[in-house]
Amino acid sequence: MNLYQTPPRTIADAQQALKAGELSCRELLTECFQNIEEKEPALHAWAYLDREAAFQRADLLDQELQRGRWRGPLHGIPIGVKDIIDVKGMPTRGGLESRDQSPVSQDATLVENLRLEGAIFPGKTDTTQLACFDPSPTRNPWNQDHTPGGSSSGSAAAVAAGMCLAAVGTQTGGSIIRPASFCGVAGLKPTFAMVERRGSIMLSEHLDHVGPLAHTVADLVILLDGMTDQATYLPLLIEPVTAAPRIGWLTDFFESRADPVMQQALKSVRSRLETAGAPIRDCPLPKEFESILDYHRDLMQFEMVQNMGADYDRNGKFYGPAISQVLDAGRELSQERFAACLDYQNLISQVTRRCFARAEILISPATVGPAPGPETTGNPCMNAPWSMTGFPTLSIPVSVTADGLPLAIQITGHPDKFDDLLLASQWCENVLRPGFLEQIS
Repeated sequence: MNLYQTPPRTIADAQQALKAGELSCRELLTECFQNIEEKEPALHAWAYLDREAAFQRADLLDQELQRGRWRGPLHGIPIGVKDIIDVKGMPTRGGLESRDQSPVSQDATLVENLRLEGAIFPGKTDTTQLACFDPSPTRNPWNQDHTPGGSSSGSAAAVAAGMCLAAVGTQTGGSIIRPASFCGVAGLKPTFAMVERRGSIMLSEHLDHVGPLAHTVADLVILLDGMTDQATYLPLLIEPVTAAPRIGWLTDFFESRADPVMQQALKSVRSRLETAGAPIRDCPLPKEFESILDYHRDLMQFEMVQNMGADYDRNGKFYGPAISQVLDAGRELSQERFAACLDYQNLISQVTRRCFARAEILISPATVGPAPGPETTGNPCMNAPWSMTGFPTLSIPVSVTADGLPLAIQITGHPDKFDDLLLASQWCENVLRPGFLEQIS
């Protein structure tokens, strides 16, 4: 059963209606809770819901609108927050039964920023255990026999199903881009350290990113601006983006790992972008890139042991097999290997910058293929390299398979030129979005 919301209600749409008085914050929240009540029994996207608090806040925000106070583009917008990030008055359970079930007393920094901007929090979205690999109960809105991806499972599913207009996710390997892609929404892993992580469960100090999931590039930017409390990037997209970006097309490492359906989708995407005027050239990756998945894995495993090992010793019976395997493997790694991983991370982040010598963005498949079954969250091999380098990466849906499952590309930008990524992604979305629901055979 396809529970994807078509057409989706975007933040930009709701913003216009709220400002025009055609929609109230309460009415918008009611729409979201109607979708939750209808679809949650099949999707299991939420770890915690607080209907009463959400509607109280909606009424407060409606009163502010009536007095002429407009907090900005997130005023009255329902936002889901992944359940490894603190929201005041709600527990942070991280998908683990042994964690404290008490409501936390303080917002994470990014949630505090969103609250000031007028966001409403219906609840906490489901996650795999401690944002690792054991599948969560969440199912894919397009087909409940498939995974929504992980670890931001509930965030992606909730946005796709219209249960909220956007959501916050995190990524250590592929946990924003992969679920966004499997669920047919857009995702953004910002440049490393762009979003403050205080108040979130830490997996890896050198790999953890926080970022938004939404329906469009503009909505991603609205949420990112709110999370960072800067209002820096949205003005870039006020005027239509007409200039085609110079695109580097990543082949060997990425396309060799893509399945035949994804490869067919990539051919279509490239043709459409070239027809629209984008200059595209194949872009070879540095030879050091071939080792990136091994170094990423070891760095993640080592740091996860440092952050979670003590709790694993006390509460190991509550940990699933996948996260247990990660932690056990991490204990076998030496300080020397950890130091080598950090050296490699610095090296690969520097040498990969060469790919931007003749390109403003790099394009590659966002996933190996469409969402697999619910026994896995999918392979993060397409995304982990950009978590390792820290380069900003944005995914947009581009087509669906004959079986009705979404496919997406990921667009990677230079770490010092985030504006270029946003402008180029907006242009690509304008070209590719009209064909999103066209099937790839």
